[in-house]
Amino acid sequence: MDMNEPVERRASNNGPLTVVQQQIAAASGEPWRLSAGSKARIVDNPRSEGNMVLNDTIFIVLSEYAGSLTPADQLLPVVYGECETPASGDIVIELTDHEATGDLDSQEAYVIDIGTYAKITASSERAVIYGLRTLLQRLADDGSVPCGTITDSPVMPERALHIDIGRKFYSEDWLLERIREMSRLRLNTLQLHFSENEGFRLMSESHPEVVSEQALTKQEMKAIIHAARRYHIDIIPSLDSPGHLGQALRARPDWLLKDSSGNPAPGALDITNPAARRFVLELIDEYAELFAGSRYFHIGGDEFINFAEFDKYPQLAEYAQNVLNISGGTGVDTYIDYLNEVAEHLESKGWTVRAWNDGLYRADQIQRVAPKPSIQITYWTKWHPMMAPVEDILAKGHQVINYNDGYLYYVLGEHAGYKYPTAGKIRASWHPGLFPARTGEVKQEYTGAYPRELVGTTFSIWSDKPEAQSEAEVAAGLRGPLRAMAELAWLGKQDAAE
Repeated sequence: MDMNEPVERRASNNGPLTVVQQQIAAASGEPWRLSAGSKARIVDNPRSEGNMVLNDTIFIVLSEYAGSLTPADQLLPVVYGECETPASGDIVIELTDHEATGDLDSQEAYVIDIGTYAKITASSERAVIYGLRTLLQRLADDGSVPCGTITDSPVMPERALHIDIGRKFYSEDWLLERIREMSRLRLNTLQLHFSENEGFRLMSESHPEVVSEQALTKQEMKAIIHAARRYHIDIIPSLDSPGHLGQALRARPDWLLKDSSGNPAPGALDITNPAARRFVLELIDEYAELFAGSRYFHIGGDEFINFAEFDKYPQLAEYAQNVLNISGGTGVDTYIDYLNEVAEHLESKGWTVRAWNDGLYRADQIQRVAPKPSIQITYWTKWHPMMAPVEDILAKGHQVINYNDGYLYYVLGEHAGYKYPTAGKIRASWHPGLFPARTGEVKQEYTGAYPRELVGTTFSIWSDKPEAQSEAEVAAGLRGPLRAMAELAWLGKQDAAE
């Protein structure tokens, strides 16, 4: 095999992901395999000494292979330090400084040197979990691993799953299994969208009236957060506003935005009402505390009203002119001001804020208030011709995450014209640089190097018709397409067809 030849391997449907753009330098020698006396040895250094996270990470992976590579209920013994020379069949794990993995600049990069023993070198515990899984999955597939060096890292820094737990109740156990599945697929981010017009599925002490009858307790959510951290998956809370608040506002219909005829806009917050704004910030403060330790908070911003019809709500323009003191201000300025206020509130607490793309920088609106460039944009659609192309959003200085709804939306009941995505379609036609576009319009696609501002891609479960599928059916239905997205999020633009 030539030096630096990329190798693709596809795992079984239920096993960990092993389709990776690995650079392999072959070497002579007998293939590596476990022996009766094999041990996992952690190199003793300042990074590993007393590192309980590293210990737990190794335990997680070794446990997954108990009963296949080792006798049932028996783990490969783990020893610490280098008091003994590694023996044939051992696994050596070194958590080291970032630069030690060579030229790779990803905190998820790892190197596996395979000779009489196998050595995994990584600069983070998350990279250790990927490297150890790669080694053991190759061993499980083939019974041995050829001598050489494997160097591996992902193309997309963030590879995510979004779950709409607002419209449909998903149990704690089901969500915990998704976390384990995500880790096997090398997905590193889970977004939980718990507020929708049809349901609000996370307990609240500040406003218990908003919560649906069936909802996750905070103790259950803490268990989910803890599990995600164990598996090195970042959690993103998603509390959508100023739209999608139907359930949250059922007890406060006076806080709904009304048109000039007095008709309420479904689920839309009257953002000219200081008390209504304060209500959302109180909920955000409560959940910011619950999810403390996470980095990102998704504030929504999508489908507030029909974004072509701000004139139906003249109070929005009046607020822009009389309260914000914007000469010629219109409803869109009040909308953007609201998003900026929520973003600033969260940023003051150390959060990075995200919002949907569909209401921003539209060609049919003059925005006199600019969205904060620090808001990361989750780009899901361009179904309307006036919606801004992704290149315009990048040009305004935003980082972007690709949620392409044409490939990566799993909508229960195939509502709103969506069809359940398939692994074949994703592998044949999509990659992280392909964004959604209207039929007949030019593709929104980056075919060369991806822009630095493209920081991730996300597969989404939307529970529009919650009774259309059971938890088990959702899990089975998303398995293939989620794996396909995970493969390409790691690989980037590759010919990954079957």
